[in-house]
Amino acid sequence: MPNSQSLSDYYRQHVPDAALVSKGQAPWVLFRTYECDLTRRIDQACDPSAEFLLDSAWATMEMKVGMIPPRNHAKVAAAMLELWNDRPAGKYYGHKGMQGYVTEKHGIDVGGDMMIGRTNPSQRQQMAVRRKLLKMLALMHNFQQVLLETAQANIDTVMPGYTHIRHAQPTTFGHYLMSVHDPIERAMQTLEDGYHAMSLNELGCGALAGTSWPIDRELVSRYLGLEGLIENTNDAVSYTDGYVLLATGVANIMAVMTRFAQELEYWSGLEYDFLDFEIGAGSFMMPNKRSNQSILERTAEGASRALGALTEVTSMGMKVPHGDVQPMAYCMAEGTLRTLEQLDRFIEPYLYVLPTMIVHKERMLTMAREGYSCSTELANQLVRTQALDYRTAHEVVHRFVVASAKQSIPSREADLAVFQEAAEAVTGKQLEVDQPTLRNWLDPVHFVSVTNSRGGVAPDEVARMITDQTARLEEARERLLKRLKRIETGREQMLTDLRALAQIANNQ
Repeated sequence: MPNSQSLSDYYRQHVPDAALVSKGQAPWVLFRTYECDLTRRIDQACDPSAEFLLDSAWATMEMKVGMIPPRNHAKVAAAMLELWNDRPAGKYYGHKGMQGYVTEKHGIDVGGDMMIGRTNPSQRQQMAVRRKLLKMLALMHNFQQVLLETAQANIDTVMPGYTHIRHAQPTTFGHYLMSVHDPIERAMQTLEDGYHAMSLNELGCGALAGTSWPIDRELVSRYLGLEGLIENTNDAVSYTDGYVLLATGVANIMAVMTRFAQELEYWSGLEYDFLDFEIGAGSFMMPNKRSNQSILERTAEGASRALGALTEVTSMGMKVPHGDVQPMAYCMAEGTLRTLEQLDRFIEPYLYVLPTMIVHKERMLTMAREGYSCSTELANQLVRTQALDYRTAHEVVHRFVVASAKQSIPSREADLAVFQEAAEAVTGKQLEVDQPTLRNWLDPVHFVSVTNSRGGVAPDEVARMITDQTARLEEARERLLKRLKRIETGREQMLTDLRALAQIANNQ
């Protein structure tokens, strides 16, 4: 997958056949594990067997600090390297993990010291979550880029803006898409905090009090590519807050997505006809159905599951002893992984849906011109040009809009006589406004062009926001690559140390 400025083109050209047998008629079946070049690299760096990584890091540290007798280093290190180079397919060594393999090969006198000072399953939950989270960060970065590119393509696509499900003020589709992107970007910062929380080292906590052995917790952290310690050893065996933080971030993203999905679904219906989709599902019974948007409907399903998993994760750490107990030792990861699974299932399809979305720009503009959604700008102009205070201008415009509505006059056909009648009723005089000027002030295109306050809908301002957020996204991608490099470097350092231990022992 290209790391470029045109992911939308890439996804538009690579819509999976299963999702689009013939345009607009195939059922959506694109629910699979997200995969790209980066996620394959993550899988290579983060071994699916957390126990294998943890056992390797701990035993290597033990040899480095002398907890495993030097006379056994060659056999232990060589056996560990054998597993790294050629793991027996399907072989499982149970609770004792790598120690079981070394013991099976060389006996208990050699393998029996490999778990000194360590309890199990410390760190296993975080490792599983960290691997999945890295992949979901990669997915979300691509989703953000597609959102930004779609917004860029629509910075001058004028449409009605809504408050309380009614026409409010004109906006652009680009500005609307940025209003979806930005809260997701903020929630992504929570996911990054969650990554850090899943990269704090529990190992070395013992059962709760630590150990009298000279362990090096920092060395284990480096081997595993972790970012710090859960220092207090009782805290380490009762750790919950990182899981809650991460699950909260996912639920936050899914909450935003439900609102986005619902509006896209409404707007693609015949009554609005703002949008259409190349990807969609037909009806088993009704031949007129061609573009049911199952992914839009099912986004709420994913959000509900994320919320349920968040509740589960949070409650696992409630009203239990503040120490090593089953709900916290074994169950926190299950709900957290299910929250991440909702991103996998219900965000990935948007990588294809958004680039193949058809925007009916003229229809959007026509509907924006139906009502009097530019009335605030008309009042603004009366303040600027007619020496009125805003409250008086507001009352003039209000009377004018009400009178025009009673006479079924749309804003594009605004009648100067009706306006002057309202002005005279409020101010006692007619105002110096001609009909072309009145209609221009009420035109959504004019409104959008002049509403250029920071964060506003003017195309130049939306373009600036897209540029800023694109730069922030690239920074987030760099942070992800640095995290992955940290894991790769730590793993390679561990293997280098293992090889050196084996070589030194053989030479003695």
